[in-house]
Amino acid sequence: MIATVGSLLDGAHARTWELCSAPDGMREDRAAALLAAWPRLASATLRALDMVPLEPVWLDDTASVRQVLAEVVAASCWSQAVGVQQQGDVRAPNRDVLAIARRIGLIADLLSGQSAASTDVDRAAVVGLQANLLAPVHAVAVATMAALSDQTGLQTTRWLFRAVMARTERYAAMPTVERAGRYEDVAAIAPGEPSLDGAIAEWVRATVAALTSPHRATGTALQVAAGDAMILTATAATVCRAATQLGYVDASAAAKALAALAHAHRAWRAPTRWPNTVYLDGVRDVEQTDASRRVRQVVTDSLRRDRDWLPAEAMADRLDIPALVATMRRGMHAVGNVGLAHFQAIENLVRGRGQLWIAANAITQSAYKGVGNDRGRMPQGLGPDAPRRGRRHRPARGRARSPRQHHGRLGCPGRHRRCAADDRGWQRRCSVEGAGTGRRLLRGGPSRAVRDGSPVPVGRSRS
Repeated sequence: MIATVGSLLDGAHARTWELCSAPDGMREDRAAALLAAWPRLASATLRALDMVPLEPVWLDDTASVRQVLAEVVAASCWSQAVGVQQQGDVRAPNRDVLAIARRIGLIADLLSGQSAASTDVDRAAVVGLQANLLAPVHAVAVATMAALSDQTGLQTTRWLFRAVMARTERYAAMPTVERAGRYEDVAAIAPGEPSLDGAIAEWVRATVAALTSPHRATGTALQVAAGDAMILTATAATVCRAATQLGYVDASAAAKALAALAHAHRAWRAPTRWPNTVYLDGVRDVEQTDASRRVRQVVTDSLRRDRDWLPAEAMADRLDIPALVATMRRGMHAVGNVGLAHFQAIENLVRGRGQLWIAANAITQSAYKGVGNDRGRMPQGLGPDAPRRGRRHRPARGRARSPRQHHGRLGCPGRHRRCAADDRGWQRRCSVEGAGTGRRLLRGGPSRAVRDGSPVPVGRSRS
């Protein structure tokens, strides 16, 4: 079973319940053991709270909790002031509290790679995560205060734990249904693991690396990434539908999720069809290709049969449906990361240093039809900065004439090579080759000096 933040939180809460339900025993021993374990619990909780910061920072209202927990970490010698500890014995920390601290520390490790929460959904998920982390801290503080009730000479310690109880109480009182969020699906998955989780983790790593590299982002890489994302979106919708039929997912929540997945599936279909007029050549990325084939093969072997999806009952017989739902939730987070990398790759290619080439006759926006956008493709000696030529080679005034009229009036000595006019108002152009001189003539003044169908760079201007 793959360890997730949600499963670790469940384990921490279960150990907290055991701690609060255990008999008091000797109060002196219990109080000393609890106090000895508090620094580790407070330190692990602080580290977990720091893993997913909120943006903007003023939305984070856990500053008072962090302050009091830092005081708990600093005061690590309480156990020596309790009962029998004055005789020189060293009391071992409470095992339940250490188990809670260990699980919270593992949660901090899993969350170490998460980015700051800057969207409304992520902020709500962070608030729920904070509540799940601080609820056990509140319960341990209550148990500690109960153990210290008959101890003398610990007034400062009592005041400190009263502050811990007061500042964590509102988090412990938050309803559990409001604590759920996407961070509970973060799991300890190693790329290459023989499972759907492992295949998706490897696919995300290889695909994002390919799309973010200026040398590996090709038209094929973008198409493959979009196709894989579309397959995983369809897989998530199938799993969600099966889980709803089997009663694992609420019908109203499933309806909203299925509508969102259907919209995402339609949106991914367009990037899978790379336009014929856009050129982005390059070598196929082997690592991304292998990861793509593996994730498609795992989906086919696990969830498909006879070129169709497995029915819900067959899926339940073969797989653990709740675990599969969690896997696909993580898969959708992975698709989101790939979608962001895909968008940034397209943005950089279009607005970057001209790696994307588009056929001249495919450009429809007038804003991109200026000379400055296409100066780099003009033949030498043509364009607005070209030197003046003889009278016979000057652009004709008045209305634009056809190539036949142009040759007839100017008495062109050579044979006509190519002449084309665009119905969207482009300047006419004509390239003429002299019989023995090889001179060229640009018809109609400064214009785009590329032939129809030949690629022009987007986002690059070169003089």
